[in-house]
Amino acid sequence: MSLLSSTQGTPERVWSLIAAVSAGGGEIERGEAMSWLNPGFMKDGSEYKEKPDAFAQTLGAATSLGAVEAEKGALRVGPTFHAEGYLDFADWTHDRLVALSNDEKDAVILETYAWMAVESDRQGSIGWVHDWTRDAFADAADKALPEGADDDGQRRINTTKLPAWRGWLLFLGLLVPMPALMQPHPSAEARAARELGRASLPRNQEIPAEAFLKALGARLPYLDGGRMFAETAQRVGHAPAPGRLSPLMSATLRGLHDEGSIELRLRGDAGSVVRLTGNATHKVQSFHAVVVKGGET
Repeated sequence: MSLLSSTQGTPERVWSLIAAVSAGGGEIERGEAMSWLNPGFMKDGSEYKEKPDAFAQTLGAATSLGAVEAEKGALRVGPTFHAEGYLDFADWTHDRLVALSNDEKDAVILETYAWMAVESDRQGSIGWVHDWTRDAFADAADKALPEGADDDGQRRINTTKLPAWRGWLLFLGLLVPMPALMQPHPSAEARAARELGRASLPRNQEIPAEAFLKALGARLPYLDGGRMFAETAQRVGHAPAPGRLSPLMSATLRGLHDEGSIELRLRGDAGSVVRLTGNATHKVQSFHAVVVKGGET
């Protein structure tokens, strides 16, 4: 199973399964794991348990990631899995998805996000995602994806899979929840902050804009400067404006600047500058260098 075909295998449930297997010393029987995740409850003298499908989909998502292995009724923690807590699990999952080739089934999560970043550049804003219907969004995203297939015989992204897709992006720090019935809003600020904290970039000194964007693009390949962004733009026939960042990347950098993780600097005599997508309410419109704040590396 893939992450998106396992619609009930949410990040929270996958983490609970990993915790249950880890608590058993790294290996546990499938039935015991199921009882931990679905303990059931009593009501009016009758016992109620969650349907087995929920556990099967959680296991499907966990094995698709490689966080858990299943063999002959036993579940084991995957050999490459390592995370001390829930945020570490998000980092590990992000690393795992970034490393996938674009035709692998779970690559659809970040490949679809790359399309959303490119589309924000083509539309000139991020707000377009709230104007499209679910059908229009899923149809356009599916057409923009690289060749590949899901293991459920359906399209790689469709309206049924959109809730699971959004759930994983929220977990990764690539969407922010919105009030009432509004769909989550695209924002890579939380993930970018995590990746900058993990990157070996110099601290508290100017980094030329191009060098900074190249380093960030390697860690966030679905945004400007990254391979997914570039490949998606080529597939859909969009040519980003030279020297100007997409609305999604621009909002991300402005957010990091405002909260103090980075400082976007512009010197009056700078020969080469990078422009942000226009935001008349923000003082930063372009920059020639970036200072990553924090302790020395």
